[in-house]
Amino acid sequence: MDAQPARMLLIHGSIVILSGLLSGIPFWAAVIRGRDDGAIRSWRVAHTTLIACGLVMLAIGLISPRLALSEGLRSFMVWMFVASGYGFVFALVVGAGTGYRALTPTPAGVNTLLFMGHLIGAVGSILGMCVVLYGLLQSK
Repeated sequence: MDAQPARMLLIHGSIVILSGLLSGIPFWAAVIRGRDDGAIRSWRVAHTTLIACGLVMLAIGLISPRLALSEGLRSFMVWMFVASGYGFVFALVVGAGTGYRALTPTPAGVNTLLFMGHLIGAVGSILGMCVVLYGLLQSK
């Protein structure tokens, strides 16, 4: 079995975790400087969510060799998680830095781009986890 898909998840999961850890710096700065609750919340969400997302990618990378998946499904799963991780990195970090929450695609502009990042993150993680569950159910 090719170890490359697992390695990809481990590498990109580590990068997502690093992004989450680094977003702890502006989170800390927002608390120390007494910024408004919205700014503090945005950085806290970026910090914790990105670390959690990266940890999920690491966990899936570690169990991926045990999943009963075709090479095509395995590749699809990896790229769904990678896209999800980077979609969330983009949306959460840029959103916290600009003050946009991007819960809807309007108003157009930066908000729409951030909404797309959240959408890619959510859809990618859901589809990736569906493939993981399928692979677990098919394994012996």
